[in-house]
Amino acid sequence: MPKLRVASINGEWMNSWFTADGTPAAFLPTFKLPGESQSNSTAKTTARLAAVIRAINPDILGLQEAPSRKEELDLFITTHLTGPSGPLYSAILGDSGGAQKLGLLYKPSSVSASLAPSTALHTLLDPWSADVDGDMMIEPYEFTRNPLVVNIQAGSNQFQVIVMHTKSNFVNQGQAMWEDPARRQQYVVAALKARRRNATEGMRARKYMEEQIAAGTTVRIILMGDLNDGPGMDYFEEKYLAHNVTDILVGSAFEPELVFKHAQHDVPRAQRFSAQFDDFVENVNKKKLLLDHILLSPMLTGNTGLRKVPNSGTIHHAEYMAQVKNGGKKREDRPSDHRPVSVELEY
Repeated sequence: MPKLRVASINGEWMNSWFTADGTPAAFLPTFKLPGESQSNSTAKTTARLAAVIRAINPDILGLQEAPSRKEELDLFITTHLTGPSGPLYSAILGDSGGAQKLGLLYKPSSVSASLAPSTALHTLLDPWSADVDGDMMIEPYEFTRNPLVVNIQAGSNQFQVIVMHTKSNFVNQGQAMWEDPARRQQYVVAALKARRRNATEGMRARKYMEEQIAAGTTVRIILMGDLNDGPGMDYFEEKYLAHNVTDILVGSAFEPELVFKHAQHDVPRAQRFSAQFDDFVENVNKKKLLLDHILLSPMLTGNTGLRKVPNSGTIHHAEYMAQVKNGGKKREDRPSDHRPVSVELEY
């Protein structure tokens, strides 16, 4: 019975590794992350990310914070992900997101892949109306980064992969603002605006997926990526918004036939995290967060056809930690600031 591994990882500012747009695509010898003064070895950093990908060995890999040019993504593949017969992967790169684009790598030996036609993506590409400021006024809004939608063919089976990277919750100088009583409320307003934007992006993606399912009872969809949100609620979601983005994307209990399954729920609760960041609001150092997700539409968790392998949802802690040196303090000491996630399918 053929199997596929479908995975997702945030590449953490891959675009920093390459020469500027408008020049031939090439690796820089060293690079700095935006806003940082510390220099990093490009060779060490790229090798660490590639080693994690090789260890996971996915047939399909959703990539967030990919480089800005396909030539750069292809260069990463030919340099680090090549076998005796040539490159292991082909790449599709989205056209939205500036220096943090969305990409998808796939093994041509396992599947074929093509961009979903834009004519079928009006719900994802066209602006919609939403209140993202909390001012009770409805205004036009659109995705920070348009989701990358790819149609996949595996044998006689078809399914669709949606790679997402929702609006970041980051607020510039946020910690200084939070710790200053005179500016704390200013930070609260900015943090809530970011989360409202994140939430409306999740709502819009959910609407698209429901439209696809309504159009055909055999539609299979995988949504994956860095959603800048995890199960449960952070301080702002609990105190102000009373919702989180992941719950919106999974679906409503009032329509159980449309509820998506979260692949990473297979992982023991204590290991159910994909990133660690210091939370200055709740004063928690190295807070464990599940920011990276793979959601499966109902048909993918059935008993026939293309379907999830039971208990195959994974967060790849071991593969990730094998490539972390010096506690991951510098960018060159870690493959990413996110651990990869995956799930297996069979048919």
